[in-house]
Amino acid sequence: MSRRTDGTRPGAARRKGVIALVAAAATMAATAGLAFAQDGTTTTTTPTQGTTTTPDTTPAKGGGGTSTSGGGGGKSGGGSVRLKAESAGPSKVFFYGKNRATYRYTISGDRPRNMKIQLVNRQNWRVIKVWRKDDLEPGSHKVTWSGNNRHGKAAKKGTYLFRIRTKRGADVDRSRTKGDDRSVSFFPDKFPLRGKHSYGDGYGAPRAGHVHQGQDILADCGKRIVAARGGRVQYSGYQAGGAGYYIVIDGKSTGHDYVYMHLQRGQRAKQGQRVRTGEQIGKVGDTGDASGCHLHFELWSKPGWYSGGHAMRTVTKYLRQWDHWS
Repeated sequence: MSRRTDGTRPGAARRKGVIALVAAAATMAATAGLAFAQDGTTTTTTPTQGTTTTPDTTPAKGGGGTSTSGGGGGKSGGGSVRLKAESAGPSKVFFYGKNRATYRYTISGDRPRNMKIQLVNRQNWRVIKVWRKDDLEPGSHKVTWSGNNRHGKAAKKGTYLFRIRTKRGADVDRSRTKGDDRSVSFFPDKFPLRGKHSYGDGYGAPRAGHVHQGQDILADCGKRIVAARGGRVQYSGYQAGGAGYYIVIDGKSTGHDYVYMHLQRGQRAKQGQRVRTGEQIGKVGDTGDASGCHLHFELWSKPGWYSGGHAMRTVTKYLRQWDHWS
């Protein structure tokens, strides 16, 4: 036997031995895998075409958006909050007004919820007031608004929208909501004379020994006069040689005084009484030093009428603004 022949036999034998070992290892692995599966322990397999995997059903954290758990006020799930109906009115409201803005809403659900109602300025979408409603039962509810913001001050003129949220700020399901527009138009003051009218002498018109300190509004005697701004009646008196029957109201949240002169004798607001914006306080007359039926109206700056303030020259400008939107 040559060396070449003797040298090749050990290599071949080694290759055959390796092949045998690999085959034995594969057989043992298959057997072990079968035993592993028969033990009841889950096996991992590579899905083939048409095979589906089980989705992750762990609820996502957070209260917003769609929720499968139904606990955060999302749009789906048996426990979600659904807004069934809503409406707001009247469409036009005034600060501290006789008729307040009222938002009515109906919710459904399977249990009481912690909710909140927000009032939003539609111009910049800022929230100006919040009503918190803990343990709110399913059913019909309402909130009222007199025109103040979250700091208790008068809101600015504009259009405001009511909306309902969960306590954490998540939307409720509005997909089946019925109702009218949930917006209201808000104004700080109301034109005081309710009826056909025209403008007479304004601020600065000459008078005997003084100048006119207000704006005359001409109208038939007996026409209603309402509070341009609600507040407390500081004075309700009579001056024969000048104002006749008159009323002075401390305008709420303004520091300004609103003065109404030449009123008829009866049906006037009383001193110390609190009145609402738009509430009747008297009727057009011609009492005192008046030529014909008209309302003489004055607007006084802080701190008020004959107590350190002064009659405001801008009274006519304000009256025309109020007349435009009232």
